[in-house]
Amino acid sequence: MIAVTGASGHLGQWVVARLTALGHDVVCVSRAPRSHPSIPGVSWSRPVRTVVCDLSEPASVETIRASLAGVEAVVHLAARIPADTAVDAFDDALATLRANVSGTTRLLHGLGDAGRLRTLVFASSFEVYGPPRSIPIREDHPLEPSGYYGASKVAGEKYAALFGAARGVATCLLRMPAVYGPGDTLRRAVGNFVRAAAAGRPLDLQGDGQDRRDLVYVDDAARACVLAIERPVTGACNLGSGRGFSILEIAATVARLEGVTAPVSRHERIKPRLDYVLDAGRARDLLGWEATTPLADGLRAQLEWVRRGG
Repeated sequence: MIAVTGASGHLGQWVVARLTALGHDVVCVSRAPRSHPSIPGVSWSRPVRTVVCDLSEPASVETIRASLAGVEAVVHLAARIPADTAVDAFDDALATLRANVSGTTRLLHGLGDAGRLRTLVFASSFEVYGPPRSIPIREDHPLEPSGYYGASKVAGEKYAALFGAARGVATCLLRMPAVYGPGDTLRRAVGNFVRAAAAGRPLDLQGDGQDRRDLVYVDDAARACVLAIERPVTGACNLGSGRGFSILEIAATVARLEGVTAPVSRHERIKPRLDYVLDAGRARDLLGWEATTPLADGLRAQLEWVRRGG
């Protein structure tokens, strides 16, 4: 049996789809769990067990201890991600501390009776690194987050790793760039471009758009989570393309797919240029994982989802 926290979320629904397709029994843990996916095109091949839990509430976690007792693996996706990741508001410090740090430690405590637990997969973020000292970023890069969300993920990683070491549980920390594709509702470059294009609005661009960003398509990220169960690995693994894409390239691709004639509205740059490109060699070597979805294919799928009312 495999438990997936945040199973009702964007990545969670895709992870459950892959697990059920492989015949696994899945426990979906969420504040508002679903028995069926809500993202068009995502299907769960077999019934799942749903468990209501708010990981930020101690009493709520205690109520699911018995439900977690028989799990052999946990994919921990539940997290607080700021609605606008470009803004670092102090309210996000409190919210991410409560959900991503306290929520993680309470989940680990709730696994106290899980005697069959062998694998823990923790969804982390490229934001644990902070401003990159070298490109592409390797897993041994210093962890110097520049925002509250990244700081909360560093703390979550540490607690998960300590738990795994104490319990003899393989603990894989998947450091992901922006996860895009059908179901993505966050206000960041890809989602903003896709929604603007679908609505016939200009695609707003800050500066020259040459900043490079790594991306991972949601189903590729889900496949990594499943591989981390099938091939237990302890430690951090980056997910990403290894080369990144310029913001202008992403915008131009969205515009081409949507047939927008005046795709870009340029604005003055408000932040220094930063490139985030991840070295995914460890995920390739240890998990057998590589990003396989071309950027245009992933953006096309997200555009189609938005056109259908997503």
